[in-house]
Amino acid sequence: MIDAQLRERVLRALRDAALVDAAGAPPSSAVDLTLLGGGLSRRSVLAGLGARRFVVRVSDETRIGALELPVEAAVTDEAAALGIAPRVVAANAREGVLITEYLARARPLTAEALAAPENIVRIARLLRRLHQIRRPLREFAPEAFAAEYTRGLVLGPDDRRRAAELRELARDYAVRYPSHVLCHNDLIASNVLDDGELKLIDFEYAVTAAPVLDIAGVAALNHFDDDGWQLANAYYGASPVPFTQRELRRVVRLVRLIAYFWALSSSLGAKDRGPYAAFAERAAAALDQTKRS
Repeated sequence: MIDAQLRERVLRALRDAALVDAAGAPPSSAVDLTLLGGGLSRRSVLAGLGARRFVVRVSDETRIGALELPVEAAVTDEAAALGIAPRVVAANAREGVLITEYLARARPLTAEALAAPENIVRIARLLRRLHQIRRPLREFAPEAFAAEYTRGLVLGPDDRRRAAELRELARDYAVRYPSHVLCHNDLIASNVLDDGELKLIDFEYAVTAAPVLDIAGVAALNHFDDDGWQLANAYYGASPVPFTQRELRRVVRLVRLIAYFWALSSSLGAKDRGPYAAFAERAAAALDQTKRS
């Protein structure tokens, strides 16, 4: 159910983009709006304008570590040019709104589907195409993320231990992996769509990093049993994988720790802390179920 405030924000965004109430465009009264799932705090709406449909993503909160909206839109458009993302229709930073084309046949994958053997090669191919982008972008700085995401938190004994491990892994990563490709850096299952070919959405945490970050991200955020080792081998193909399975496992833990503290930190300023708390609880359980390397 779409509340009146969200409906008006979406319609205003469509007007600003001249998609309704403009010369040759349908009236706003003819727009059909449907709330979409996905995300912890943002609200995405499917806007139907006769035969045309768009996804309107509305953000009410400043998201820690996120790109500015125009930068995210530019990255998304570059990915769209490679055939691995929906095309950007409009981006309004002042309103916190991103409008993209609707991929009618696309459906978000589940974590189980991502981990299925038949999809490993497809994900590897998707990541290789993404990593062709050479847009200058901020570098992945895990030590800075560790400091930012733990600032202001009241940490109990378990979280102090996790924070210390996060700092250790962040230092090791910074030394071991130079940044040279564009990484998505938020590869939860709902950000991967399948319409016969795999597509990516929500590039707001994109960074320049090493390919291992996205390989580990897929594994960490979707509970791969092998920490993504099969994915790493599929990604590099006939070339040797430039890191060991143990090294990959450490990056997986780094991603999980960053995700955990991101959720805790984000909840501090959130209108609804519940989704962040639930995400943090799941992340903590995943960390506790696996051993440090």
